[in-house]
Amino acid sequence: MKKVLAATALAAVLPQANALPLVDFYAGGYYWDQSYSGEITDSSSEVDLEDNLNLDGVGNNVFYLAFEHPIPVIPNIKVKQTSMSTEGDDGTVTASFNLGGTSFTGNAFDVMSEADFSHTDFTLYWSLPLPIVTVDFGLTARQFDGFVKMESETLNQSAEADLNAVVPMLYGKVGVDIPLTGLSVGGDVNYIGLGDSGVTDYDVNLTYVLPIIPLLDVGLTAGYRSFNFEVDPDDFGGSDDDLAAEATVAGPYFGLSLHL
Repeated sequence: MKKVLAATALAAVLPQANALPLVDFYAGGYYWDQSYSGEITDSSSEVDLEDNLNLDGVGNNVFYLAFEHPIPVIPNIKVKQTSMSTEGDDGTVTASFNLGGTSFTGNAFDVMSEADFSHTDFTLYWSLPLPIVTVDFGLTARQFDGFVKMESETLNQSAEADLNAVVPMLYGKVGVDIPLTGLSVGGDVNYIGLGDSGVTDYDVNLTYVLPIIPLLDVGLTAGYRSFNFEVDPDDFGGSDDDLAAEATVAGPYFGLSLHL
């Protein structure tokens, strides 16, 4: 809400005006240091992401844009893209396993793997008009565009199971500005429980706004994000060859935020 000069000019031209429809734009991104745990499953067995696939903990990027306005009945809009991909070398699977319709059969075989749980969030939300405190609530549609691949030189086989689904979730955010410090603390969460599937994605963060550019808030942010999901493709209209998994991706992040 930093269009003070524009509001003053318009009030001079239109003395009868009682209010000016002001808007806020937000943008930012952060580097997320991710660790992976959990398993992928078939109808009779499971493969552990750490112990069997040996997936590496890696860093990936997250970017977001948001647009807010003062019209109460129309939701604000936020789009966030999260990269979430890693690879695993020198893994070992100790039992037969079916991935994407391909059966890997053996008591123990080597695997090289690649996992991608990347997704894009499209969020519609409303904000309560409170001083100092931020309270947002709304709905998110999360578009997954991922997969898990496995390749075994021992068996001379490779396979891939897709994770392509749109998952609706509840969205909430809270934050508090600490007066006269430039600091704010906050957190947000997305959640759904549906059939045998569920997603809980939350982060907590601390932001410091640099007092360097008039009319533009430039913030340095540090936080922690945890993404926990259990996906059964039957709950989202998928097939038996799509990915079934239960996993957690979590770790600290550091980034930059802009507010105009």
